[in-house]
Amino acid sequence: MDKQLKILYFANFLNKGSNFVEEDIKSALEKLGHEVIAVHEKDYKKLQNIKADIFLFHKAGVGRYISLQEFIILLNHITCKKVMWFFDPVKLFQQREIDIETITQYIDYGFLVDDTWRRRHKFKNLYSLKEGIGTVYKGVVRDELKCDVAFAGSLYGEREEFVATLKQHFGNKFKVFDNLFGQDMADLCASAKIIVAPDFPTNEFYWSSRIYLTLGLGGFLVHPDVYGLKPELIEGTHFAGYKGIDELIMTIEYFLENEDQRKQIQEQGQKKCLETCTFEDRLEIMLEVINNKE
Repeated sequence: MDKQLKILYFANFLNKGSNFVEEDIKSALEKLGHEVIAVHEKDYKKLQNIKADIFLFHKAGVGRYISLQEFIILLNHITCKKVMWFFDPVKLFQQREIDIETITQYIDYGFLVDDTWRRRHKFKNLYSLKEGIGTVYKGVVRDELKCDVAFAGSLYGEREEFVATLKQHFGNKFKVFDNLFGQDMADLCASAKIIVAPDFPTNEFYWSSRIYLTLGLGGFLVHPDVYGLKPELIEGTHFAGYKGIDELIMTIEYFLENEDQRKQIQEQGQKKCLETCTFEDRLEIMLEVINNKE
């Protein structure tokens, strides 16, 4: 799509630089040559007065700033193409699934990272599109982040047992960090020998954006080896894979002892993600889908 578009981007913008994904997507759209009008979700009343070619949103502040019913009314008053890009697993919470099923009926295009849910439903306007990498920070080794094995993310559901098992096995070699992003995440990738991704709520066609974030920032990642990752990312080439907790522990132990092989995979993973998994790459795919369906 070569035409310059005016894109009304409705997202959870905070203070400049504090919400990395939204800022990175805005920047990527601008690098692709499009005009971006950024509106914070709490300012939804402004939307009806803005003319654009595409209305792009994620969660739209539903349940936080606006009710589902109010948002549907708002969608009905927006005359340009309406595009959703939803980053979370859909079925993790019942209300989230209700929201997506309802909103999908009032938009032109929906892009989901949860391709498992998409495949199980019959919406013809839904497409698979994974999250990507934005700003790439240069990691710096920090003493407080140094460890053999690290987990960086939220603890909920089955993840609590996952973390408890690794703590029991690796003791002080294992550290947990709560949702690091930006420069902090880059520093963790430079400081920790191995970063682990949990197998919940990952499944064959859904996984967290952490795989792209970690690899793109130069970290060595042990991640569930799920079918849907191929051919974009290959186990043993771009990351180390596992199926089940016993194999996870054996894989960690193996790569702690084999640094050269770990470094090689680490470098290959970063190179691959920076070449093909940026937000610019993803948005080009999105806009091509929209262009081809016109």
